[in-house]
Amino acid sequence: MKKILNFAFVILFIGLCSVPLLGLLFGYKNINVEKRALAGLPVLFNEKGFNESFPEDAEAFLSDHYAFKPQLVTADAILREKLFGESVSDQVIVGRDGWLYFTPTLQDFLAMDTLSDNELDRIVRTLEIQNRALAERGVGFLFTVAPNKASIYPEHMPSYYHPTGNKNNYDKLYDRLGSSDIVSLDLRSMLRTQALGENPEQALYLRLDSHWTDKGALLAYQSITSEITARMPELFLPDYSDRSVEKREIINGDLSQMLYPAARMKDTQFFYDLPQNYSSARTIRTMEDLLIETSCENGQGGLLMFRDSFANALIPFFSDAFARATYSRAIPYDYRLLNADTDVVVFEIVERNIINILDSAPIIDSYTVPEIGDVRPDFIDLNVRTEEQTDGTLRIYGTAVPATYDPEGYYEIFIRIESAGCSDTYVTFPILEPEMLDQAQEEDKAEITVNENVAFSARLNPSGLPAGNCEISIIVRGETGTVIAPYLSIQRP
Repeated sequence: MKKILNFAFVILFIGLCSVPLLGLLFGYKNINVEKRALAGLPVLFNEKGFNESFPEDAEAFLSDHYAFKPQLVTADAILREKLFGESVSDQVIVGRDGWLYFTPTLQDFLAMDTLSDNELDRIVRTLEIQNRALAERGVGFLFTVAPNKASIYPEHMPSYYHPTGNKNNYDKLYDRLGSSDIVSLDLRSMLRTQALGENPEQALYLRLDSHWTDKGALLAYQSITSEITARMPELFLPDYSDRSVEKREIINGDLSQMLYPAARMKDTQFFYDLPQNYSSARTIRTMEDLLIETSCENGQGGLLMFRDSFANALIPFFSDAFARATYSRAIPYDYRLLNADTDVVVFEIVERNIINILDSAPIIDSYTVPEIGDVRPDFIDLNVRTEEQTDGTLRIYGTAVPATYDPEGYYEIFIRIESAGCSDTYVTFPILEPEMLDQAQEEDKAEITVNENVAFSARLNPSGLPAGNCEISIIVRGETGTVIAPYLSIQRP
């Protein structure tokens, strides 16, 4: 009898292990809930002959496509959560009271691995340049950070995570913004205050998702438009406080889908009765589209918003308020989307991605500054690229390491162009362009990255450049003084 039971157990075990493979062989297809392209069917031969990566390709295909994967992953996740209180996904934190959190926000919650002073200075400088460039065009600029969920609802984080008590990136950035000319909106303070006084059933963030609810989004919209109208009183932008709202249970959640892909878990969302008078220039596939353009006959003014997924819930509110609105998720931020009707630019970025402001310089023409005095000629180690764009714009970017270089120092870099007795000095963004690394030899990449505090990027409008022979020089201003070195001679038509 014992042998029969053992044999039956072995047969049962092999049968269960074979079910996913048999399901795959008989054509069973899982629903893709991972928001990524799954591995394709591996091939033994390609255009180069035998596919040497076939074993890896086959492993990736089987891992992505074996039958009933979502159900098995979900069962494992539920068991481990209930038995051990742990998450099977390194991207999801299982909090208290049924709340889930996005793991990449943990460092912000703990206030660990924060941005350096130099990085913060360069972020603020990058925003200041955009602010002034827009001011010269008569366009307003508003910067805001969408808080991480843990910043608004820290009480639902697991008890074994203990914040250090230090300032995190949000705190440090807003400390610096307070002494700048940038109009910056602190959504965290407002939302946290609202969360502390709210009915528990009126949550501002979704329990099973990393984003705010439409109720939280409406509060953000109201705060942003209040700042805009305070500076542009000619605009009347509705606050929607008179609109009815319906609370519904929805099956959604980017975090729950990662952790429990086969479970249909419900969350609470709020649906506002908006006019929905706006139309889009092209079909909106999803609110994740890289570019969305809307118009509304009853709206006022023009808006350009650089945004991320937190603005998905903001778009319906803004689109019914503004006569024309453009929303862009593309990087780099492209100011060629500005038009004659644009009144204000809103720059929104989620808290966990603040450092991404330094990923790539915005596409906007550099402006001139008054001539810089007390400049002395000196050696500057230049690693610079110059590219003429299709519209004639001269793009200059790279690194400029002065002889008295301090790896932790803060530098401002300018481009001077001289021709026939005239001289213009242009501002540059303090950003290391990704092309510098893409085009570098592997052994040079580490050195280039170390020099990111002396990186710069600029786009010079051809209409402002003199004709004939032009001498281009690079100016580096630091704590030990301001130096200049020649870079390039060019012939302009």
